[in-house]
Amino acid sequence: MNTFSHSLRAAALAALILPASAGNWITDMDTARQQAASEGKAILANFTGSDWCGYCIRMKNTVLDKPEFSSYAENKFVLLEIDLPRRKQLPAAELQKRQELCRQYEVSGFPTFLILSHTGEVLGGWVGARPSVESTVALLENALARQQMLKAARALTGAERAKALMEVYESYPKNFKAAAAALRAEIYASDPEDSTGLREQVQADAQMQELAAELSAYARNYQLQTKVYDKYIAKAHPLNRERMMERKRQHVVFPCLNLMLLRAETVEDILKGRDYVLEQAETSYPEHMKAQMIEALKANFADPQALLEQVRARRTRKK
Repeated sequence: MNTFSHSLRAAALAALILPASAGNWITDMDTARQQAASEGKAILANFTGSDWCGYCIRMKNTVLDKPEFSSYAENKFVLLEIDLPRRKQLPAAELQKRQELCRQYEVSGFPTFLILSHTGEVLGGWVGARPSVESTVALLENALARQQMLKAARALTGAERAKALMEVYESYPKNFKAAAAALRAEIYASDPEDSTGLREQVQADAQMQELAAELSAYARNYQLQTKVYDKYIAKAHPLNRERMMERKRQHVVFPCLNLMLLRAETVEDILKGRDYVLEQAETSYPEHMKAQMIEALKANFADPQALLEQVRARRTRKK
């Protein structure tokens, strides 16, 4: 490699760890973790699509670039930006590194904000733009409080330690419990006899995480997602059975039904949608509510011709 090419590559690599925007945002995870360890801070990681994601741009303009946010955040966090732009081309190796971080932390929507310890442990987070600096700071303070709870819990031993760790685990935002795999393992190790009875909940959450990981491979493929849900419902932990059924209805059955109805051209198409949802109701509702919900679904299809006319009218309005 000639000297000129080497200099260009060095400059490009240096640019990747320089501040990305207002505030001292860096763009390399290893650098952020080293700095967080040396300064005794947590990491605020912003997974963003800076040049295409409307919510990301809004969050930057209304919160991240505000002087009051910068003065607050820079005193408490190492600021890390993991940007996946579409108009700007990243070096292949850097793009791969950032995509791998998204996979590691199960980031599928933008913007996603994670609060991490210097070891990479998830302390909290949220998905989407926040309406104000104040609401953003409130979430960040919750994560910092959780970090102190973890520190106090880890100073305990035995069942008391396991119980305190579980209290921390239950305080996580619902969408981020899945990212706390290391904490779940720690709870197991702290109480091998399960004297607190907490293992059952941890096992249930772990199974939900396995389900989510398998579903992620079949985005928008309702047929394959149905098979995955049915497989997990058949072996569901008692705490998960109804939760899995509800998610199947919300994320597969009704979206698929809506798609079938929107594409309907004849009464026969409407009836196919009815047959589909009634068939799925058998495995999507628990026994104590199945009969009632099936009757309600049948009532919705009592006049298929009128339903077809509604579908046609909706398509016309969209045009």
